[in-house]
Amino acid sequence: MIDFSFREASAIFLLIWYIVILVAAYSGFFALMNRYRKPPSFPLNERDMEPVSIIRPLKGIEPEMYSCLESSFLQNYPQNKFEILFCVDETNDAAIPVVQSLIQRYPSVRAQILVSKHDPETNQSTQHFGPNPKVNNLAKGFRAAKHDILWVMDSNVWASPNVLRNSVKTLNYNTNNGVAVSGSRRNKLVHHVPLALSVSPQAPTDSEYVTNSTPNSSSSSSLSISEPKSTSKLISPNSTSTSSSSSIPSAQSSSSIPLSSISSPSSISPPRRRLLKKFGAKLDEMFLLTSHSKFYVSLNNLAVAPCVNGKSNIYRRSDLDLAVAAIPIKHSPFFNTPAVRNDALQLTREAKPGNSIKFFSKYIGEDNMIGIALWENLHGRTGLTSDVVIQPLSGTDNTISNYAERRVRWLRVRKYMVLAATLIEPTTESIICGVYGTYAVSTLFFNQWFNWKYFAFHLAIWILTDYCQYYTLIYNIASFEHPPKWLARHNLPPLKRPFFSWIQVWFMRELLALPIWISAMCGHEIDWRGRPFKIKPDLSAEEL
Repeated sequence: MIDFSFREASAIFLLIWYIVILVAAYSGFFALMNRYRKPPSFPLNERDMEPVSIIRPLKGIEPEMYSCLESSFLQNYPQNKFEILFCVDETNDAAIPVVQSLIQRYPSVRAQILVSKHDPETNQSTQHFGPNPKVNNLAKGFRAAKHDILWVMDSNVWASPNVLRNSVKTLNYNTNNGVAVSGSRRNKLVHHVPLALSVSPQAPTDSEYVTNSTPNSSSSSSLSISEPKSTSKLISPNSTSTSSSSSIPSAQSSSSIPLSSISSPSSISPPRRRLLKKFGAKLDEMFLLTSHSKFYVSLNNLAVAPCVNGKSNIYRRSDLDLAVAAIPIKHSPFFNTPAVRNDALQLTREAKPGNSIKFFSKYIGEDNMIGIALWENLHGRTGLTSDVVIQPLSGTDNTISNYAERRVRWLRVRKYMVLAATLIEPTTESIICGVYGTYAVSTLFFNQWFNWKYFAFHLAIWILTDYCQYYTLIYNIASFEHPPKWLARHNLPPLKRPFFSWIQVWFMRELLALPIWISAMCGHEIDWRGRPFKIKPDLSAEEL
């Protein structure tokens, strides 16, 4: 009798949790099916188009980098109302000739390259504020930006032409996925659903060249730029000014190979079987187009806490300055240690617009911490635009182990940032959810321990849901007007993929989810950009 009572109680608890997860999952699914069938285009009067500074941090060469960066130049927005700032940490970075070519191609767009000054004694940038290299790189862009609204966008993502205008309207009109939001919170950060696409190596590319230096090359032969006297320097190839001390070789004179053939440094691995060498990109693609996107949209619609991916974020520089200035005054569990509060106080006292970004250099997950600061200290919220941004992934040299390493790394970061959400994450996966859901339903309704027919029914519905969602997003991508060649409808690998191939990748991702989570929970070291880190109790990072 005692055993049955415990079993019944556990079944009731698990049934409630099963329903909660299904409601969350299908809330995101129906939102995606309703709002993400095609790229949105929100009407916006030109007088409401506030000026924007687009900031793109660069580090080496990424797959299809040329067209990803070019998407900033092609925004459907008045050219006199936006500027593009490309931030580079090293003078010999292989990305510089790529950007220079774009600036020469679009001379009517205001664009500049900002390069940090190098300290030969420490062999690193003088703009080193903390362990996060992305934030260190961004800082000069925040200070140099002419406009208050900032669009911070990673170098390896592509955005469709209407994303900027949709985002400005979402920010100023307080909407989420095109619908006005209720409540007292106002949008302080606008973001976009991040997707990834495994690019076929045979697909045509828009990328014209890459320099013969590798992203991590320290060779002085790739570029020759003399050190500026200031902290950073602005390079504008379309400028008539002759005061720059830089000397950049012509892009056309560099040795050239297609950018699409270059894998990101983190994805390079020893030769393996052909299938395994490209499976990692397909797993990333599957994860982002199914599980991640449905819960990402659902949690943002629920709006109980910030859920932000830093691939593409828009917010006001003045809001971020105010949020950091409030840290010494507000009592937040995320910013409660004396050292953290003192850092915020010191930066606030300097009273320089954009200085607040330096505060987040101590965190690995700066996107999450920026979202928390705006949410808690300014009573803000986040808004989606029904837009997606797409990261092209190399279709080769991207293995299953590469995928697992990426997932382990970010799960470990999330373990310290949002422990409760990370602990329950396995219960949102189809197989684990099906196991405890079937146990609960079998116990309470079938008087059985486990009804295999119900479990099969659960999995079949979940597969059908993910399949519909996956191809809804793929057809959204395929409907872009004037896409880059690798995104053209006839070049999209998923549209040529039979169901059997799709289901293989789906099952592989689902089966790997729990082992990856266990591996992440058991370890503490975070391998980030080839350097080991640990997360301290105040959520800041420390290099080991």
